[in-house]
Amino acid sequence: MLGVILAVVGVALVAAGCWKLRPAYHVYRGGTDDIVTIERAEGPVELEGTASAVGGTVRGPLTGTECLVYEYEVEEYRSSGKHSSWTTVDEGAGGVPFRLEDATASVRVEPAGADLALSTETTIEVDGGEAEPEPIREFLETESDLESENTSFDIGVVEIATGNDRRYHERRLDPGEEAYVFGQSRYDVDARETMRDVSSVVEGGPDAPAFVVADSSQRVAARRLAKPAVVWMAIGALMTAIGLVSAI
Repeated sequence: MLGVILAVVGVALVAAGCWKLRPAYHVYRGGTDDIVTIERAEGPVELEGTASAVGGTVRGPLTGTECLVYEYEVEEYRSSGKHSSWTTVDEGAGGVPFRLEDATASVRVEPAGADLALSTETTIEVDGGEAEPEPIREFLETESDLESENTSFDIGVVEIATGNDRRYHERRLDPGEEAYVFGQSRYDVDARETMRDVSSVVEGGPDAPAFVVADSSQRVAARRLAKPAVVWMAIGALMTAIGLVSAI
């Protein structure tokens, strides 16, 4: 019975990994367009260029760094019996509209809802029982449901830290960085704010098979998107194999 359960769970993980692999597949198989060619275009587009602010920036929640798009992940080191591991306890993303510019023209990008493929800009490690840096403390107080792990137990002679160790990861697209965008182009005459802007906005939409924003080239973005999906598929395949062998 246990073998059957393992096999079923394994197949489910493989299926989930295949689903997560879809954005990477669409990114990898296409070719990028010159921005000038999407003037008044409607439909899927792939673009590479340099990102810059349109009307302002947003602060990365863990560092306070001004950026265009961010995502964060908080991992906590947890123990259960003889087993210990890093577990994701919080994650999120945010951003503001930004301008993407290549040698031909520029276009406004609305990043809300995009799959993000960003490099790890900052990792902050905080041991349990230690005070968090000010930006982390502000994040815990205003943006997260997590509590501080700066806790301890005073036994009189010595104070013992009781909080769990944490790792805070922040990934960003900063102004001036290289960027790749796969999304849906929509005609919008009001989007043209400079002489180089085309009359279009790139965003998510039903006509585009994926909506991706990355701080890298197309190929690097595809690899970043594929990595977690491949991990899911590998774990699922292993569990399926173990389950089938156990069931025989």
